[in-house]
Amino acid sequence: MPWPPDSLAAAAASLHAQVRLARIWLPAAIVGVVLLHQLVVVPAAPDAVRFWVQLLFYAILGPVVTFVVLDRIAEALLEREKAQHELQRLYGELRDSYAVLGALQRIAERFAAAPDLETAVRAAAAGVREATGARAAAVVLGQRVLAVDAAAGYRSEQVAAHALAADRAEAAAGDAPPWSGSETVLAVPMAWGGRHEGVLWACFDAAPDAQQQETLAIVAADFAASAEAVQGRTRDLLTLFEVDRSIRAEGNLARLLDSLLTRMAARAGATGAGVFLRDEEGVLELRAAVGDAGRAALSAPTPPMRAGEGPVGRAVAARESVVMHALDDEARRAGGPLFAGAGSATLLPLVVGEPTAGALGVVVLTHPEAGRFDEASLPFLTLLANQVALAVRNADAYLQAEELAIAEERARIAREIHDGVAQSLAFAALKLDLVSRLYAKDPVKADAELRRAKETIREMIREVRRSIFALRPVDLERFGLVETLRRYAIDFGQQNDVAVQVELPPLEGLSMKSETVLFRTFQEAMNNVAKHARARTLRVALEADDLGDAVVLVVEDDGVGFAPDEVSDRVTSAGGLGLRQMAERVAKRGGRLDVVSTPGHGTKMRVRVPR
Repeated sequence: MPWPPDSLAAAAASLHAQVRLARIWLPAAIVGVVLLHQLVVVPAAPDAVRFWVQLLFYAILGPVVTFVVLDRIAEALLEREKAQHELQRLYGELRDSYAVLGALQRIAERFAAAPDLETAVRAAAAGVREATGARAAAVVLGQRVLAVDAAAGYRSEQVAAHALAADRAEAAAGDAPPWSGSETVLAVPMAWGGRHEGVLWACFDAAPDAQQQETLAIVAADFAASAEAVQGRTRDLLTLFEVDRSIRAEGNLARLLDSLLTRMAARAGATGAGVFLRDEEGVLELRAAVGDAGRAALSAPTPPMRAGEGPVGRAVAARESVVMHALDDEARRAGGPLFAGAGSATLLPLVVGEPTAGALGVVVLTHPEAGRFDEASLPFLTLLANQVALAVRNADAYLQAEELAIAEERARIAREIHDGVAQSLAFAALKLDLVSRLYAKDPVKADAELRRAKETIREMIREVRRSIFALRPVDLERFGLVETLRRYAIDFGQQNDVAVQVELPPLEGLSMKSETVLFRTFQEAMNNVAKHARARTLRVALEADDLGDAVVLVVEDDGVGFAPDEVSDRVTSAGGLGLRQMAERVAKRGGRLDVVSTPGHGTKMRVRVPR
């Protein structure tokens, strides 16, 4: 049985006290025994034996007293030596334990600081050798050896092969076949998320003791926790990346909401998900839903809800995410069809802008079992809900911009019809009236006027055809900017009898907004080339900016040209909206419009927009 430090101190103090006490009672006892012998025993003895009685008494008394005293001292010294040896043993164990704890702390710090799984794996392999004194160590995950750390004389491929074999057998702690006849290996299974993920493998010169086995198990548990956390962070980052990519790539709000809800439901483990959006009157409407419960809710009549009414309305009014661990019948009725059959739910308001602004709506995640959601996942789910809110806000802004663009386009068409076709028709009508009056008086002049009227009508037909060509729907989102420019330019050349040279290399990394600005400006330039330039050849090209952070569209014709300073705010061959208006459109996107033209020498337009 180990001696604690306080027992060692007590033993030393007891020996010292006994010696000090013996200096007092031992002389007194000896004096007492001698007096008793001299005064009682010796006078009572016969004279013949009195000498021998005294001799025998003193001959026995000295050795007996010496033996008893030395025996007590020797026994106390022996106990003290045992206590000192035990203290030294305990100190050694404490020193070894402190070293192991220090190594485990350093390993845990490396795990906590690991930015990715690869770094955590390397820290685990090196940490096993540092903490247990193993000659070689390996980490196997997903039936792949991800890290090997071995002393000199150990071949990494051999270590990897034995570690992989241990993982395939899902080996428990114990012996495994060594490769050189004397080593002992230990394989500790690692699991997280309820699944076997791999093994932490170590090789020792001799059979590992209990402390080494326990240390290896601790390292395996710490690594499993770290790996699970790293994978969780990676999964969250990938989810955010996919959400961001969906928002950028998908223009249809309904499809975008379905995609985002599917990812949020998968991340939270929900069986149903839906998003309620507020309309102009403040009524919450179920706009999209996924999962069996969500699809059923879309087809079922939903009672109108407003902010502050029911669980959905209260979440919108409070603007705070909430987890409902257990839903009662009243909450299911108030929540509408989406809550039917749900045992638990998470509500995530869609918040954008200032705190005083109302929430756009709320995302609802449901599960038929109670207690399936927890508050630990709320921060990340709230972040995803904010992305949904941005998508909804961007969709609203896009619709408003689209309506504004339609209104502008209608105004432009009306202006062109008024300034072009309507005036030409009026001119043709006047000419035909003149022809009817001149036909009897001056047939020759009447024929000339009739030819002019015919030319005017033919020009109007060409103008109408150009307008119809410009108004054709263009699927920029489907084909992309490069393919749309190519198709439009080829069709333009065929419609207007112009030789078109196309230089459109593959283009990547350009946002949808920049693509739209480039194409609309290109459309205006092409439309006005057809109306005013009287060009025979046309060059359309895309060029990279010198800094690489922008794209330049070039439209160059060999037409009649113009003086940009004189016509910068009128309809020109450089753009039907006027140069200033075209430049303002490009500048709103952070770009720049440059036009170089000289009368009689054609026009070159360069449109630069950021990626």
